[in-house]
Amino acid sequence: MKIPALVGKKDFDNVFKNSDTSFSSGPFLVILKKNEISSTRTGIIIQKKFVKLAVNRNYIKRKFREIIMRSKLNSFDAVLMVKNKIEEFDKLKVKKNFIELESKIEKI
Repeated sequence: MKIPALVGKKDFDNVFKNSDTSFSSGPFLVILKKNEISSTRTGIIIQKKFVKLAVNRNYIKRKFREIIMRSKLNSFDAVLMVKNKIEEFDKLKVKKNFIELESKIEKI
């Protein structure tokens, strides 16, 4: 099942300026905003200078989309940002951070 994406600067700016809640785990920051449509849209911001390899950036994207699909969020815009450089990419640490993020999302 494909998750709709936030498209364009206007959508991202709306989430940043009018966010309902945000939380972080490790280098990851999730920002949530209630929207008017019935589905949850996602946006992912991973700068190349923070995560060097494309394989690792894609892994992070897949894990975030997986969390959103498993969660029962309806009518939200969700943005994932990597806020600091990940020096040594370790999948176990990333999984641990995403488990923590998932538990925070489930509480909403």
